[in-house]
Amino acid sequence: MPKTAPYATALNWVTQSREYKAVCLQTYASAWEKVAAAAQKESGPWAIVMDLDETVLDNSGYQRRLETSGEAYSQESWEKWVIEEKSGLVPGAKEFIAKVRKLSSARIIFISNRYARNTGPTRTNLQKLGIAGDNDIYLLRKEKADTKTIRQKEVLQGTGRMVKYGAFKVLAWFGDAAHDVPDDPKLKWGTHKFMMPNPVYGNWDE
Repeated sequence: MPKTAPYATALNWVTQSREYKAVCLQTYASAWEKVAAAAQKESGPWAIVMDLDETVLDNSGYQRRLETSGEAYSQESWEKWVIEEKSGLVPGAKEFIAKVRKLSSARIIFISNRYARNTGPTRTNLQKLGIAGDNDIYLLRKEKADTKTIRQKEVLQGTGRMVKYGAFKVLAWFGDAAHDVPDDPKLKWGTHKFMMPNPVYGNWDE
């Protein structure tokens, strides 16, 4: 029998508890109130920036696969999962994104550490879930040195990959790990930055 992975309890909480779902729904409901109010004050283009995995996309199926096989995470097995386009939805994400799309001048930018070579399967997965938009911007990772901090600055400054779009005012940042949002004291939790629960993996347990 495969050995039980150390994240079994955390994974069970994410996949089976009412509390996990409640926290996600609560976070997205609060975020919608803040974004809707902030958008009314904007006359030009603006965006929200979202991480993908465990923020919008639910990859508990991949984690369960690791648990069942007794394997540890590897880039190879992760990319195989991404290409299968089997990720589900984090509770509340679809409804929140649908409402944001109805706001004037809204743009959704996805900053993910999925590698850029997997942009196609990632977009198709989002399409299958009914949450992909024609004008979404994907800033996925070119290489290991291509950190989220680099891409966040490109969004705010209109540099690098964002030259063709220009700089954006970001009304809200979303993630499940600290590095998913800028480390800026002017940005307040619950107003400009929103964190989703993820006890299964991350820098916190290293």
